[in-house]
Amino acid sequence: MKIRTRRFEGRCARHKRFNPAVDGRGAIRGGCVRCNLLADIWETSLKLNALIRKCDPTHDDLQRPREPEPAHDPRQLSLID
Repeated sequence: MKIRTRRFEGRCARHKRFNPAVDGRGAIRGGCVRCNLLADIWETSLKLNALIRKCDPTHDDLQRPREPEPAHDPRQLSLID
């Protein structure tokens, strides 16, 4: 199942410096609808990550799966072959 394949970089047009991850809901000025939506998106993503880790505690989404290294460097020519 693929869920987290989309990257979202949203900003409020009026409050460009608002970052819900750093500032939180307390930094929303004047009840801005767009800032509230950004905070909702952030909180929902935290809940999604918590549910994924609850389902599979060994899941580590911070490290990308590495390809196995070849036994030898493919650029190195062999003198025996």
